[in-house]
Amino acid sequence: MNDNIRLAQKQDIPSLCEIWKQCFEDSKEYIELFYHNNFERIKAFIFVSENKPVSMLHIIDATLKDKGNSQPTWFIYATGTLPNYRKKGCMSALIKHVKEMADKNGYALCLKPSTASTKRFYKSFGFEEQSALNLISINPTEMQQFSAYELSFNEYNRMRENAFDGIPHIEWSNAHIKWCVLENEYFSGKTLGIKYENKDYFLMGYPENNTLIINETDLTVNQIKNISNSLGSIFGTERIEAYMPAFCGEGEKAISIMLYNSQINNPYINMIMI
Repeated sequence: MNDNIRLAQKQDIPSLCEIWKQCFEDSKEYIELFYHNNFERIKAFIFVSENKPVSMLHIIDATLKDKGNSQPTWFIYATGTLPNYRKKGCMSALIKHVKEMADKNGYALCLKPSTASTKRFYKSFGFEEQSALNLISINPTEMQQFSAYELSFNEYNRMRENAFDGIPHIEWSNAHIKWCVLENEYFSGKTLGIKYENKDYFLMGYPENNTLIINETDLTVNQIKNISNSLGSIFGTERIEAYMPAFCGEGEKAISIMLYNSQINNPYINMIMI
């Protein structure tokens, strides 16, 4: 046990916000929204030096599932260290701490490295690159008709679990999906049910620079192409970029998924802050 590491308490939130601000490009409003809606349900570990938090690591509860098998899982998210304390072993100590907890309790760990250097960093701790998300770029041409309706977070999660039941995937709690829906709305996005060809699908996306970014959907790439113009009309965009499971076989690898201590291979992992 490293005496410099402890769980963050509510009084640490201003320090967490400052580390976040120093490490990422998110607005103060977004950072405060994240902690307001998530602090009670996540674990935030901090490395303390000179009587203040200088490095942080968040974990989010989830479950890896595949054909009746399941494993409790922690998704590692929003790791960062204040600039003056980098390359001093703070983050390494946090990673080792969480790994020891995972080993002791039989948990898997998963994450999405943001850069090639962070990928190498996590590999040094035994994380393995497995599944990925491919990015599909579409210039809308087709305007087949469908009907769209708003989905609650509960209904979204129910449809999501039904869609991915037959493949290795990560299952999120309703509380996490609730946050994802709220986060998507913060970026002017929509969480929709899509009734197309007499079947219901789900889609979560938001507009960015005249492009519809689809975070997740169970529509196929061809189906997205078929309704692309109509989707553009709903979101007020002229192009589409969709993050799809690598097994869809199209697009280019955009986001790698790394796992540690996982009993389930190549799971589909999404719905977490693209």
